[in-house]
Amino acid sequence: MYNFLASRREGDLLILPEEEVKHLKVRRIRREEPIGVIWEGKLYRCTIKDLSQKEARCSIDEVVPVPEPEIDITLYQAVPVEIGVFDFIVQKATEVGVEKLVPVITERSFRKNEVILKKIPRWERIVRESMKQSGRPKPLLIEEPKELISLKADRDMNILLDNFQEGTSLREIELKGIKSACIVVGPEGGFSRSEVALLKDAGFKSVRLKPYTMRTETAAVVCSSFLINFAGP
Repeated sequence: MYNFLASRREGDLLILPEEEVKHLKVRRIRREEPIGVIWEGKLYRCTIKDLSQKEARCSIDEVVPVPEPEIDITLYQAVPVEIGVFDFIVQKATEVGVEKLVPVITERSFRKNEVILKKIPRWERIVRESMKQSGRPKPLLIEEPKELISLKADRDMNILLDNFQEGTSLREIELKGIKSACIVVGPEGGFSRSEVALLKDAGFKSVRLKPYTMRTETAAVVCSSFLINFAGP
């Protein structure tokens, strides 16, 4: 079942806008065919009742149960110097179930704050497309960029992915009863030793991923997915 994003609701009808109608036509979906429609944090199974060039009117058949992650994750991601890589991180963070993504400026990251801010609308569009692909009903929240020094270890678990491989192994982390976590991931060149020391002093737990050094986008997805899949009561 293909998923689409509604722009409004009218009684028992969910309305797809013109942009989504174009996607319907690409998929060759016609009237009376079932589709998934995302609206206000829920996924609905719907049937297309009326289709025009400007909109599609879809009747609601049922709410599709979608399990939510048992852990609320904030990903503090240093912005890669190749800023286009951040598109991939946004896409995959949405798919695996990260709650919030915060671009972070570090010594070796991309550092132009005004450019990062201009990218946010693009990243929000990527979120919407990833929601449709994955069936995620609630969007990934993307915040404005922060300086590394401003990060706070204020969750149940606060992880620093240590590029010097000096931290605890990921499999040794106790996840039972953990409801929230944040993960700090460095840029392509990794954190400097002073940055690692700063984060440790702030209360972040140093963690290493084995066996090899991963790209920043790989590390972000692997660690986030691990926590989401293994945390719980």
